[in-house]
Amino acid sequence: MTEKFLKPSPKKFADKARSPEETIRWVTERFEEAGADIFQELRRVDKGRLGIPVYISLYGAEGLSVTGNVKQMGKGATEPLAQASALMELAERYSLFRYIRNQANFLLAPLQEHEDAISAEDLLSSVEDPSEDQEASNLCRRILPEIPFHLAPAFEVHRKRRRLLPIYWFWLLYEYNGSSAGNTYAEAAVQGTCELIERHASALASLQKTPFREVVLDGVSPETEALLSCFQRLGIKLFLRDFTFGMPVATIGALAYDPSTFPHRSEIVYTAGTATSPERALVRALTEVAQLAGDFDTDGKYLESGLPKYATLEEAAHLLEKDGEVSLRELPDLSAPDHAEELQRLALALAEKGFTLYLLDATSPELRVPVVYNVIPGVHFRERIKIPPLYQLVRTVALYLPAELALSILEPLSKEISRYYVESARGQVLSKLERWKEAASCFEKALTLSPYPEDLPAIYCHLAHALLQAGDFHAAREVVEKALGLSPMPELYNLLGTINFKEGRTEAALEAYFQAVALDPQRALDYANIGACLLALGLPQEAETYFTNAKMLDPALDLERFRQVRKEGSHV
Repeated sequence: MTEKFLKPSPKKFADKARSPEETIRWVTERFEEAGADIFQELRRVDKGRLGIPVYISLYGAEGLSVTGNVKQMGKGATEPLAQASALMELAERYSLFRYIRNQANFLLAPLQEHEDAISAEDLLSSVEDPSEDQEASNLCRRILPEIPFHLAPAFEVHRKRRRLLPIYWFWLLYEYNGSSAGNTYAEAAVQGTCELIERHASALASLQKTPFREVVLDGVSPETEALLSCFQRLGIKLFLRDFTFGMPVATIGALAYDPSTFPHRSEIVYTAGTATSPERALVRALTEVAQLAGDFDTDGKYLESGLPKYATLEEAAHLLEKDGEVSLRELPDLSAPDHAEELQRLALALAEKGFTLYLLDATSPELRVPVVYNVIPGVHFRERIKIPPLYQLVRTVALYLPAELALSILEPLSKEISRYYVESARGQVLSKLERWKEAASCFEKALTLSPYPEDLPAIYCHLAHALLQAGDFHAAREVVEKALGLSPMPELYNLLGTINFKEGRTEAALEAYFQAVALDPQRALDYANIGACLLALGLPQEAETYFTNAKMLDPALDLERFRQVRKEGSHV
């Protein structure tokens, strides 16, 4: 593993091992040689008003079926940089999802059976228990070494040794955050590590409601100066803040708005950038603003990720003010001429602060573009690591272990301790086994054990689905309607549509499915259900439009069963 991840990777262009033009040619050839319809085309999506190019890369049918996404985005100071960014983003996400979904990549075994597995204590350091539930924590600590996990080989960078990590434990915490593609493994690893640090710093910044230090620019490169001039030319207000929080590399927060178009044609954009050098962190922050802003002249809205969105300047007042200044050059700088050297510097500096950096090889064998999944137990990402350890354990068990094995773990656990998340996990496993009445009982019990308010809609959704499958349509409807009063989840409207159809109310079912699509336009199942309802209403031409949309979103979806169930008067 040392030879793979720490192989020399000299920088050739900015912080990359290839020029953007070389990267474009190389990764395009990889897509062509893969022999699968992974990538379809590149398309520029900015209007040129800001002058910072933004591209999308569109998935082909195979890429769409693997990732469930239609596109990825890329940005850069120049067109080739933005194009290369969009291509590499698509290669990364495709490879990562192929890796995660193939359980044959991993060894199913308890931690205690392998000396090179991460320790239970190190694993538990990845979560923070907001409940301070000592009984549950002690139970988790006792049983954790005995629980089978899907273990993935990983490289512990600063000790240069192989380790085994429970991949789905970390996937539930971070998902694709920290994954990266690169021209080399070391390049990808440096980028992904910086992304995790960026998410960590952003989570800490989200909690702070007092002003930050202003980052003062002095002597930046012509590339960076050109990016800054794009904002200055339009009169866009740009506020740069120090979000480093004592981490070994710089994180720069950027808040921007255009007084000429805000709020009627643009939003306040709030994001951050992290890199091994302060100036590269600034470049990342500026191009990220460009990607989210839509040229500061759009009807669209960006989705918040690591940092919150602010609707008014009053909400963002603490970011418009400042608490002193810091020069860009004074921020931490671990940059080196070679990515492998940077990676070792990063790992050592993180270790000195109590963090361990692990690298997992998520490269797709057919695509052969280096993709690394970076893991740093204990770094923050929004509120996702604030979860009781036993909760994290049972949801990992319920979601990823074979159902019978999961049940053999959860059943005795349920007798030993009463926690809503244990009962909910048990209900999910029983649902997989189609033991619907038992599953419903578990979800009903979970509701009596004081669940977190944010978990209530999901528990109600699982309960309604179990009741529906058990044939109790009336009870299922009552649960759905109660849950919709808490949260308008698309899954709930999908259930409502199913209940309506089974009760012979096809038009009401159609309306519910339309509401599901309005909330989440990427759910192929809802389009297929709309098509099926339209068929039942005698509108075959209109139905085909929705079947086509469903097939575009999920090429693997079996549409014939939707046509057939309507003929039979039932429902999928």
